[in-house]
Amino acid sequence: MAKNPSIDLLKGLLILLVMGGHAMELTHQQHLLLWIGAGFRMPLMIGISGYLLNVTRTRTAPFDDLMTRYGRRMLLPWGVAMLIYVLASGVQFSWELPLDMLLRPPFHLWYVPALFLLILLTRLVPLSPLLLLAIGTPVSLVTMYAFGLDHGPVGGGLLAPDSRFLRYPVYFFFGMLVAERSMPKRYLGIILLVGALGLFWWSDLYGTGDALGFVPARLLMCLALIALLPSLAATRFHFAPINRIGRDSLFFYLWHPLVMGLLAIVDPHGGVILCGALVLLYLASMAASRSALSQILLGIAPRRPPVAVPPPDILSATA
Repeated sequence: MAKNPSIDLLKGLLILLVMGGHAMELTHQQHLLLWIGAGFRMPLMIGISGYLLNVTRTRTAPFDDLMTRYGRRMLLPWGVAMLIYVLASGVQFSWELPLDMLLRPPFHLWYVPALFLLILLTRLVPLSPLLLLAIGTPVSLVTMYAFGLDHGPVGGGLLAPDSRFLRYPVYFFFGMLVAERSMPKRYLGIILLVGALGLFWWSDLYGTGDALGFVPARLLMCLALIALLPSLAATRFHFAPINRIGRDSLFFYLWHPLVMGLLAIVDPHGGVILCGALVLLYLASMAASRSALSQILLGIAPRRPPVAVPPPDILSATA
């Protein structure tokens, strides 16, 4: 699916929510807004990825080309970030470490391998988005009810994956389904009503520990938001600074905890940490975008050269 400024804007806003939430967590703040943001930001990010996925190209491109594309766009910058975080945290190296990092990534680094697994499943299981959703939904529901909001390995042993690998298929495949079968406009009011119901229900669960209510409230809220993506894409909203964050969402996502951790050493206030990290990462993304190697290693989206517009006399001559 082609790039859309409204979707980039939404991705930028979600990254801002992720950074704001992590700044609050870093400074041990608790607030209803943190609870609400944590409820939908990552499910919606996964849903957007499913919505934007070019299913036909993913399934028809040579496997080597697919691995090369996603290796450069996702896995290589993720591997670089993983190495930096492992070195910074002082983890002891062992033969089990690579498997631990892949199946049970620390910190926020679960997102890239979980997303890549879903893309790989789309390639290896050539079913329609509806059938994939029908298969993935029970897996997600069982994982959600078994683990609630807690993160951890599913079972024990060296090959036990992080529970988030199994929690998010419902959002990814629903995003694919929405892209394939855009919701008719006559259902827009129903979608908004369902989303509002999920939002209020989720908000009401703040501080309750009601594990049974977490799952349906979150599903109603997040699936409704994903269902609204075609309507959002049709609006073509654009705000350059946030759109840039959205285009470079992988870079901001991978590196913001490291920058925030360093800033917290200097000033432990959440607002300072968030604003400082935003400024530093924004400047870093601008500097790194000038180098193709930096783009690959750090997760910067490649910049497309502007299309040359012929002079008026050439335009008239070729008309």
